This record gives sequence, structure tokens and C-alpha cells, in this order.
Amino acid sequence: MLCLALATSSALAQDVVISDDGVTMSRAELEYIVSKWKPQMRQDAADDLGDRFELLNKAFASKKIAGEADTLTPEKDGAVYWEKELLMRQLLQQYMVQQFINSIPLPELEGLAQERYATEKDQYARVPPQRMSSHILLLCSEADGSCDRAETRARAQQILSELKAGADFEALVKEHSQDPGSRDNKGRFNKWLEPGTEDVDGAYLRAVFALENEGDYSRVVASQFGFHIIRLDEVRESYYKSFDEARPAIVQALTREYLNLKVKIFDESYRFTDEL
Repeated sequence: MLCLALATSSALAQDVVISDDGVTMSRAELEYIVSKWKPQMRQDAADDLGDRFELLNKAFASKKIAGEADTLTPEKDGAVYWEKELLMRQLLQQYMVQQFINSIPLPELEGLAQERYATEKDQYARVPPQRMSSHILLLCSEADGSCDRAETRARAQQILSELKAGADFEALVKEHSQDPGSRDNKGRFNKWLEPGTEDVDGAYLRAVFALENEGDYSRVVASQFGFHIIRLDEVRESYYKSFDEARPAIVQALTREYLNLKVKIFDESYRFTDEL
């Protein structure tokens, strides 16, 4: 019995690979930590004793610092203890839910995907219309009041009249436009716009989609920045993706719905029981 006890004690001692200040790290623990290092970190640790020592030092310090949480008590630390407890509980709950999700076998979704494509084609397969435009902008912000908006609008109207009379658009851009982003690009607003594009002034966007034919000019459009004359350059009409093109997004949505349902059932299985 004494020999067996000594052998067991020796095996346990051999399993400890780092020991410092009352804190230990086992071989299995360290192997897992190293497995999570990036390839370059593992290579550095293998090639250089100093790098190896520093990486191990950081890993061990992390364990020591985390271990300080175990010294908190509700009597001594009050709300700090309960904040830690609830934080750990939330993290562990999320971890266990994720483990449950990872264990769920997914059903065959091809038939459901085809049905979803047929019944909700607009949501999953419709590509909205897109338009490319150019413009001349006369700056006159509504906010600062530093310019006469009526006078600026009149100037813009005069430029539009010249365009309609056959003046060269790019020449007028160079002469008049005050938009630094597009002026040096022949007035090109270098972005495909869709209905509802969020980072474009609403007045500009509405004016672009009010134009019918490539090459048409808008009326003078007032925006928060000033006054625009917009030219419609290119049009991409709306169309529907094929099932094969839309399939990844549909399968992703179906998978998400299926997993959410399973997680809801999993969560409900831990609610109050009849023994409460």
C-alpha cells in the first residue's frame, strides 16, 4: 500500500509542469493552452528560450490573476462578489448553450430551401435596382447660414439651363462644382445607389431614382449640403437570383431558425419544474 501511495504521488507530481507561489499548471492544461497559440507563437516558443519563457509567464500570470476571483466572498466583498458570480454564470451559460448548439445534427434543408425560395422570393432572391450618377454641387449648408440659399439656387438653375442648351457637363463640373469628392472625377458620384441607401442624402437619392433614362438631368435638387444638378449615368434593373445563387442565404436563415428553436426548447427544459 505504501508503494502504491508513493507511485500515485509521484505520478501526480510529474503531471505538474509549472509550480510557483502555490499555483500549479498541469501538463494537459499547458498542452491545451499551447494548442490555442497562433502558429507563429508556437514557433517562437520552440526556437527561442526567452520567447518561450515570456509566453509561459503570460499564461501563468493569467491563471494567477483569474485565481484571485476565488478569494472574493459575499461577506467580505458584498456586491463585488455577486457581480463576479453573475458574470461567471452568464459566461458559463453561454458556453454550455454553444456546446449544445455544436452537438445538434442539422436536418436536410434542401426541400425547405426550395419551398422558401418559391414563397419568399422577394426577400431572398430579389436584387434591387441600382444607379450610378454624377453631379454638380454648389455648397450652401442649411445649418451654418453663411450663404444666400436663394442666390445659390438661382446660380444652379442657370447652370442647368446651360446644360439643357447643350453645354458640356464635365466642363461645367470643373468650372462650378464644389464637391471635392467628385469634382476631380468629372463629377462622378462613384457609388452604386439603391433605394434606401442609408449614407446618402435622401433628397439626392430620391432625385436619382426619379430620373428615367441614362444621360437625363435632374431639376435643381436642394439637400443639406447645398444644390445639386444630377446626371443619371448607368442603370442596373432589379432582377431575381437563381435558386443556386440564393440557396446559401436561405439555408443560413433556415439553419438559424432551426437552432433558435432547439435552443429555446433547451432553455425551457431548465425552467421551474413541478417540484418547485
